[in-house]
Amino acid sequence: MTLLNTIIKKCDEPFHIKIDKLSPKGVESLPNKLWPFIWSFVKQVKVPTIAIAAIEGILAISISLMFWYVGILVDNGDYTAAILWLGLALLLSRLITEILIEALYHLVYTPYVCNVVRHQLYWYTIRQPLSFFQNDFAGRIANKLQQTGPSLRDAVKSALGSVWFCVVFSATNLYFLYSVNLWLGIPLTIWIISYILILKYFTPKIQERSKAHSEDFSTFIGQLVDSFTNALPIKYFARTRHEDDRVLGLLNQHSKSLRHATGTIWLLSFVINVLNTILLISTAFVGFWLIETQGQAGIAAMAMALPMVLQATFQSNWIMFEVSGIFENLGQVQEGIDVLSKPHSVVTKKGAQDLIVDGKPASIDYRSVSFDYDRVDEGQKAILEKFNLSIPAGQKVGLVGRSGAGKSTITNLIMRAYDVKAGEIAINDQNIADVTQYSLRTNITVVTQESYLFHRSIFDNIQYGKPDATMDDVIEAAKRASAHEFILGLEDSEGRKGYEAHVGERGVKLSGGQKQRIGIARAILKDAPILILDEATSALDSESEHAIQTALESIMDNKTVIAIAHRLSTLRQMDRIIVMDQGQIIEDGTHDELVAIKGGHYAKLWAMQSGGFLGGEK
Repeated sequence: MTLLNTIIKKCDEPFHIKIDKLSPKGVESLPNKLWPFIWSFVKQVKVPTIAIAAIEGILAISISLMFWYVGILVDNGDYTAAILWLGLALLLSRLITEILIEALYHLVYTPYVCNVVRHQLYWYTIRQPLSFFQNDFAGRIANKLQQTGPSLRDAVKSALGSVWFCVVFSATNLYFLYSVNLWLGIPLTIWIISYILILKYFTPKIQERSKAHSEDFSTFIGQLVDSFTNALPIKYFARTRHEDDRVLGLLNQHSKSLRHATGTIWLLSFVINVLNTILLISTAFVGFWLIETQGQAGIAAMAMALPMVLQATFQSNWIMFEVSGIFENLGQVQEGIDVLSKPHSVVTKKGAQDLIVDGKPASIDYRSVSFDYDRVDEGQKAILEKFNLSIPAGQKVGLVGRSGAGKSTITNLIMRAYDVKAGEIAINDQNIADVTQYSLRTNITVVTQESYLFHRSIFDNIQYGKPDATMDDVIEAAKRASAHEFILGLEDSEGRKGYEAHVGERGVKLSGGQKQRIGIARAILKDAPILILDEATSALDSESEHAIQTALESIMDNKTVIAIAHRLSTLRQMDRIIVMDQGQIIEDGTHDELVAIKGGHYAKLWAMQSGGFLGGEK
């Protein structure tokens, strides 16, 4: 067994496929057309692909030679040693090629090719801008990524192992049949032409209906993930029957589209079976005619021809399903292209340099910035239009305004979740569109209203802010975020405790305040020179909020801060408060200065508050 493993390892080395194979620049773009898309991956595994094509061709020829050999045996009638050795050689050739082809498929091609595709699709997809993920189901995106790899692999595999194999096999058979007698090859020639025309007619229909079926299935999966992710409102609003009806509707649609696809395949099978019967009858007719006219030579021709056409009819249904499978897989690949190959709308420019901050507070300037999320109707004012704001290095700025005023847009744009439509945003006089996205986001810490947690351990979630942080670093950050005590009391369903406990998908096992404190601990650990707080304490109770405010005040030291809050009391310690309305700055000053403005917008908001909470939209 050890010797066999050693032989396999040595034979595997020339053909080994590396899943992590990427150019230094990564995947900058993906073709949005089917064949260029497939070729972009096939050319990365061309060595095993060429080897498979060559061996499949040899295997097809060797099988055809076996039928020719039977004809030789019948024609000679006298079995010499040379003829017997020839038969043995053909058998050994077929055995060796079959072993080699199966080894390439099972040990090289199948385990790795689809994961090469998946890895590069994930690499490209995860670098899509925020809007890409906001406009689609996460489950649907994941399903397309999962499907595209094996679909591409299986389409190429079927093209080599069935279509290419049968092309070589049929060509070899035709050569032998025509070399014996012109009339003997005509039925198979007509059959091949008819077979190709039938496939040409049916396969586009199968591809179209398979694509529709695949799309319906992906929508169903997306709905399932969406329902499971939102299990709480489904339960609390007593909407399980409503969700049942939605799922039932999607399943009915899926069954309908699947029925259309399978019905087309059945009709194709029926036509092919009729064609096969005609081929066998016509070949037998020619064969009997040759026996009548040529005697023993006719019998030899019949002994060769009938197995050849029988093999062709046996393979016809196999090829039909393989071709149908190819087009079904191509349909799924095309669907994956439609979802995943969209160009990145936010890209790092060629030659972009790293943002230079050097760990010190940085100045931030919004210069005539306009932005509209691509959803503003003609004539409607944009979210931001020629917006200007200058924040000196180290200044702590609070943003105030009702929902839709543009506060979160300001923070989204500085993170390049979206690109501005006009104007520019500069950090330390460096246009953020001209620096690498990685260096930009490395120097900014964001604490959002909802703390996004991975279904991993508490330690992993906090350490995400600084991947090389030790357990002591993580514990210190948790203590500063007032999270250490409740973390020690956590235990998950697997019995893992404390910092090793897993939090569930999106942190569902934690309360809102607990999730927020984990997110703040992560931000504390990152310790970037620019800090953005987007309703960072909104999910906390009053006692926790006071503790977190103390922690935030300490980490705000020596940082440039932009803080968004509806609870105005949390902004009193800011150096400056910006009041926004409809994408414009309407007031700018300290808390005391703004409150002192009689009839001022901020003064009215402050007066409206009960416990420091901003009233709703009026």
